[in-house]
Amino acid sequence: MSASKPQGFKGALSFTKDLLAIIISVISFIISTVNVYVTNLKAPDLSLTVAPFVRQVVDNQSRNEAFFIPLTVTNRGAKPGSLVSFELSVNYLPTGEQQGYYGQYFAQENNSELLGSFFAPINLNGYSAISRTVCFYPQGRREGNFFSRTGSYEFTVTGMAANVKGDSQNRILKVFRIELTQEMYAQMQAQPDGEYVFPMRAEPAQAGTLFDFLRGLWNR
Repeated sequence: MSASKPQGFKGALSFTKDLLAIIISVISFIISTVNVYVTNLKAPDLSLTVAPFVRQVVDNQSRNEAFFIPLTVTNRGAKPGSLVSFELSVNYLPTGEQQGYYGQYFAQENNSELLGSFFAPINLNGYSAISRTVCFYPQGRREGNFFSRTGSYEFTVTGMAANVKGDSQNRILKVFRIELTQEMYAQMQAQPDGEYVFPMRAEPAQAGTLFDFLRGLWNR
């Protein structure tokens, strides 16, 4: 009986070693699979970041009101992604009135205060980012300033994404507010060239779903 104990112990030790080897192999396979997915297969994951200021311009020729907004588009996916258009909605919160604008131009890269080329789709490779100032104009002729009363304004920037395979989001949103005070309004009226730079404040973070939480962990 005593002679069988070492053999039983050796058998158990051998089984434990084999089991550990299998577990390590399975973990290595899972890690490799996740790495391949994150590196090569993860769908485009586009997001928007807005600079902490907005430039309002009244065009000298058309008299249209426009907004120059510096945007950074980030792709946190492995596959390339494209944004084909931008839209802007401005909501005057005290009354609920709303006006729409669309991204018609880019500002010049060496001078963000001047108009540059016409808007063109923004293409991003995997895990990359690009920053451009997008110039939002109203659709058609619309003279006068909507952004001309004191109070709170809510800006919503919407980027329309090309979703060829249906594996990524169709649009991305960024919401922020600007409070137009009496002092800021007086300074805006005193500008001879009809433009003014407004600081913005970010919207508070909203509670998300469990899926949003897990998605955030995955993207880290």
